Amino acid sequence: MVKNQKTLKTEEQFFYLLFSLFHHNVFYKDDLFDFKTDELYTKLNFNKKIALTDIANTISQTIITNLQGLEDEEISVTLTGGMDSRVILACLLKSGIKPNCLTYGNPQSKDIFFARNLANRFGLKFHNTCEKPPTKEWYYKWVIETIKRDHGNSHLHRAHRTAAIAEHADIYAPKVLFTGHMGGESLRGLNYNNYFASYFFEMVNEGKASPEETASNLLDNYFIKYNQIELNNLLDIVNELSWMKHDRDTNKFFFLYDLVGKIHHSQDIRLFKTFVTDVIPVYLQKEYLQKLFSSEYHFLAKPKGILGRFANPYVHCKLIQLIYPELLDYPLSNGFSPREYLKGLWYYIPLKLFRNLKQKNLFSPTFSYGSWYVEFVKEHAQNISPEIWYIYDKKKYMKALGKRNHGTDEGYWHKFSNPIYFDLIEKYKKGVL
Repeated sequence: MVKNQKTLKTEEQFFYLLFSLFHHNVFYKDDLFDFKTDELYTKLNFNKKIALTDIANTISQTIITNLQGLEDEEISVTLTGGMDSRVILACLLKSGIKPNCLTYGNPQSKDIFFARNLANRFGLKFHNTCEKPPTKEWYYKWVIETIKRDHGNSHLHRAHRTAAIAEHADIYAPKVLFTGHMGGESLRGLNYNNYFASYFFEMVNEGKASPEETASNLLDNYFIKYNQIELNNLLDIVNELSWMKHDRDTNKFFFLYDLVGKIHHSQDIRLFKTFVTDVIPVYLQKEYLQKLFSSEYHFLAKPKGILGRFANPYVHCKLIQLIYPELLDYPLSNGFSPREYLKGLWYYIPLKLFRNLKQKNLFSPTFSYGSWYVEFVKEHAQNISPEIWYIYDKKKYMKALGKRNHGTDEGYWHKFSNPIYFDLIEKYKKGVL
């Protein structure tokens, strides 16, 4: 534990600083996945001999292998209005399985609206969890549950996901849960969003600012007393991270699989596994990744710029056509159906633009950090242990927290929630949580 900001020299003590730069514990390692990112990278090519039928068969086989001996009611899938889960559902329906469909959050959100309609059309059991508007009391309960279940390794922002899987498991008791983690990223690439793709990584990787300038500004924005820390030592650690020592595109590849996959999404998967025996992140299986990145369909092979963005849905839509074409005509939450996309860009683009305009302001966010979250942070900031404030500027933190207008997304709230999270971790370790 950091006792004095002047002693920030060990890897453990740099934990707070690196968390501010990347939104994650970059030191955490687990054995959830059987692929090695560096080995995967060596297989990169643009092999046109690998057809989409090969990729479809690989995904289908992953799912079929995990269905052995199970009944429909023992199988669940995290369903959204997007393409990743649609492909998984196609594989299940082709196998004759009618799974339980799990969603969570505001029932007026776009993802839940489209997922519910799809489930109803195919006679599937649909379970939207955590429907009630969140309160600070409800949230704190699941924050504590999240920290205990994953021994402090999952951030408190995972709390609503813990609540969702707990509710689903209590009612349906599935033996296997299929998830769509990283299905889209491997095809479209990294999206800079200050959520899992932090501002620091964007600025440095895109050459918009130097690591020194970006780190100093960001640590100041995160209320860290950075003036006395050994910034050069911190950046030495940063420069050794797999996603910081290559060219821009290679860094994105390692960032996606070493941080987004193995650190960010693994939090969800570990938490899900405390409720469901088998959790299968279909797009993070070694066989699928090896097949995809040995083909011409991964994100590094697609066209650059606007043509690349228009090409993003192609693989998913073709996979749905190959696996279970009955799903082609049902709209996705992004403004088109797979069949409409496959008619060509001249048809798809105007339709998508029109529908997105028509749906603008029609749906609510799935999970929004509104006034209840401001109350949660204000309440629990008062309970932060003194040693946490050795590295954080309490006066500056409280002043910023007291302003009237706050963001409503998770990325914004990290700078306020991190000290609370770190404090709860220490209390958990001491057995007083």
